[in-house]
Amino acid sequence: MKVHAFLLMIVVAGVAFPAQAQGPAVPAWMQPSFAAEATSTLPAVVRGPAKHNTFIGSYTARLTIRTPDGITQHLFLSAWQDSTRGLMRLELVRGIPHTTWFADIDANIAVVANAIGRKAVVSDLKEVLLVDRLREPGAIREFQAVTLTPTGEHGTIAGADCMRHELVEGGATFELWKADITPSPFADGPAWIPLNEGPLKSFRLLFKFGDHVIFKFVMEPLLELEILSFEKGPSTAPLPDLSTYMVTTEP
Repeated sequence: MKVHAFLLMIVVAGVAFPAQAQGPAVPAWMQPSFAAEATSTLPAVVRGPAKHNTFIGSYTARLTIRTPDGITQHLFLSAWQDSTRGLMRLELVRGIPHTTWFADIDANIAVVANAIGRKAVVSDLKEVLLVDRLREPGAIREFQAVTLTPTGEHGTIAGADCMRHELVEGGATFELWKADITPSPFADGPAWIPLNEGPLKSFRLLFKFGDHVIFKFVMEPLLELEILSFEKGPSTAPLPDLSTYMVTTEP
């Protein structure tokens, strides 16, 4: 009888004080960005074949937008990726992150962390990365008809040797600084949803010129896009400290 009573007490205690639920699971490489209690390890399951990024490395770009009434705005986008993982950060003010996008193609997991509300949402990969638009090297062909006229002027941008070109279209003259790099750091750009939304659409200029790698694009007097830093080859993911963010799942 005493044994039955003791077991009953254990059951009641378990109901009254349930074990603390684990937070949404994220891939192990993302976990250092978040509070320890916020994430748990993904179950070991087979997720099928994964597509691959064509470029491995990182870069930071600055977009300067000038309005006719004299207002100047800067946007900074930092990107890192290896063959199956990616991380992008948007800063409206240099050094202060606004939005961070994580993607893991193998795990089919995406995380979008926004400074407004300090919340990180875990979801299916399709919420961040359009995997079907990842490309093979040399497969970018949107603007084959574009003719860039070289000026012979060279300069170093983000450590890369670039030549200045001119593009005349519809009476407007564009200045472009082209680097000879393969594979293009921006070949996978169209796959990232953030580049296709809002003001980040302007970053499409990095890959709209086909296989030409544009390190600087100037459309006077309204817009200037320039690569500030560039690194080709594998490196450790630059995981930000988002330990104060609430981690939740997509409804």
